[in-house]
Amino acid sequence: MENTSTGLYAALLERTAETFNQAYFIYHLGNHQVLYLNLAFSRIFGISREDTLLDASQLLQQVHPDDHDFLLEQYHKLLAKGSQKGIEVRLTLPGEDLKWVCLSATVLEEAGERFLCGYAEDVTLRKEYQNNILKFNSKKNSTLEILSHDLAAPFQNIQGMMDMLETELEAASPATVELMEYIKENAKKGSDMIRDFVDNEFLESSQVVLHKERVNITQRLAIMMDNYQHLGGALLEKNFVAQLPSEPVYVYLDVMKFMQAINNLVSNAIKFTKDTGTITTTLEDRDDTVLIKISDDGIGIPKDLQPILFDKFTKARREGLHGEKSVGLGMSIIKNIVELHKGKIWFESQEGQGSTFFVEVPKT
Repeated sequence: MENTSTGLYAALLERTAETFNQAYFIYHLGNHQVLYLNLAFSRIFGISREDTLLDASQLLQQVHPDDHDFLLEQYHKLLAKGSQKGIEVRLTLPGEDLKWVCLSATVLEEAGERFLCGYAEDVTLRKEYQNNILKFNSKKNSTLEILSHDLAAPFQNIQGMMDMLETELEAASPATVELMEYIKENAKKGSDMIRDFVDNEFLESSQVVLHKERVNITQRLAIMMDNYQHLGGALLEKNFVAQLPSEPVYVYLDVMKFMQAINNLVSNAIKFTKDTGTITTTLEDRDDTVLIKISDDGIGIPKDLQPILFDKFTKARREGLHGEKSVGLGMSIIKNIVELHKGKIWFESQEGQGSTFFVEVPKT
């Protein structure tokens, strides 16, 4: 009866794995041989169970070449730690679009021998969904920043023209003076409301819990700068330049929070760069880190404000060139997000010549 029950439970587990499209495997670490694969394996990896059981090296041929070193690194970490979850790699299968799989495994010992046991699942649809969210979120961020600058300027012009009218109409009736004050007040409210909305978007994105994943940071920066180049070039009358590697650069990030911080550095550059000025984003791939630089040829940061720039509610907060206001929290939140990624941020600036902000984060 016990053997019958064991066989039944094994069959139920097999059917459960099939239902959720999970490929389970057992790999003998001593003789480097795959001992077990369930039926879902062939659908996910595009090669037969029989061929893989005979020659496990065929699996590596299915993995995207850019992910080979990453997979090897994760394999060594798995052996050292005993378990590893959420290893995401790409597969290049003949006649199919790029496929993403997520691997989780653990090292188990039985009768003095070591086995690698785990499962893989197809997460292509989830990755495509996430990528679309990130793409449109990046477009939303840049669009909001562009609109906040482009719409704030008319309100500032209204306030300035009302000040001129007040001077011209010194002998105006009390009703006229009251009307002008009303117009000025509402123009200021409109300008503040736009900036408050953008600031609130940033504050809501800066919560301390990170959800890190492996990200092609080259692609993310390219999307961000492309949005500014196409949407902002004409509206803001500024030049946006991206100096990025031609090859993908992968980093473990909470991409939503991290890109919001980088976007805000670009936003600050916009605020303090005159029309026709240039804002440049540069990415350098180093051994264990990546370095991102946001440079502008704007008005720079006064020397007396530089030591307190990253303080909360700092006195270093300044209105932008078009009157854009600041809550004084932006730089401290950016610094916090960078440091949560175990990175560092610093800057170089000279009044009248511009500023460069440096963000360096580890790849893993």
